[in-house]
Amino acid sequence: MIINAQTSVYCILGKPVLHSLSPVMHNAAFAFIGINAVYVAFEPSSIKEAFDAIKALGIKGASVTIPFKVDVLPLCDSVDDLALRIGSVNTLVNDDGKIKGYNTDGYGLLRSLETHAIDYHNKNILIIGNGGSARAIAYTLAQHNAQITICGRNIKNIMQLANDLSKHFSAVDTILLEQLTPDKTTEYDIIINTTPVGMKPDISRTPIDTSLLHQHHVVVDIIYSPLHTLFIRSALGKGCTVISGDYMLLYQACMQFEIWTGKPAPIDVMHHSLKQALQ
Repeated sequence: MIINAQTSVYCILGKPVLHSLSPVMHNAAFAFIGINAVYVAFEPSSIKEAFDAIKALGIKGASVTIPFKVDVLPLCDSVDDLALRIGSVNTLVNDDGKIKGYNTDGYGLLRSLETHAIDYHNKNILIIGNGGSARAIAYTLAQHNAQITICGRNIKNIMQLANDLSKHFSAVDTILLEQLTPDKTTEYDIIINTTPVGMKPDISRTPIDTSLLHQHHVVVDIIYSPLHTLFIRSALGKGCTVISGDYMLLYQACMQFEIWTGKPAPIDVMHHSLKQALQ
């Protein structure tokens, strides 16, 4: 695709974001469909300044990642109902200077589980973290009658998320990381890490002690750099079923593409480009 004066610009906003593989997938999709567009990565020091730049420069759309997913919501001119209920935004659409926020993270997680034939209905699920991704994943799973427990280091932060979810769903529990024991974790069917713990360059850490993992667990890590985190490798060693972060990344990106373009995402093309980049 030749970049010219008519090329539309899309981007990802995050910090850190230079590891992101979203440009690889979206640029492959644009080229395959024949859309004159380019997707680039930015690490803004301020999400407010980045938001203003999107409007000023006419950037057509953006992905939003750590640490801006919650902070960007009140900046939007309008917010999709699902994203509003979730309380975080990972997708922006610039419609002639008016920016609307969406959230595709929950969809990405559900498709990841479905691809691996994992039943999430009425399951006990431990979600590690309380940021924007945790919000989207917890809300989406709770819609399918999953019993959600929010886990983290800070009681105030995990209680805030649990209280927000409890406005829509019943039986949202909380537990501090230090309160987890091997006996306690036997209660959970699925354990999902939504934190950056274990992401490059600090790959020697895990979000919870791996002695807490049991063979019956389905372990999901939304980190994809590295693809096989220490958490995922440790879970494999315990005989757990594991799902790496590339699947959620792929499916949430496919939904973003469809929101931006109104066209079906070329899933196979996007997945192939992602796998090549991860090799």
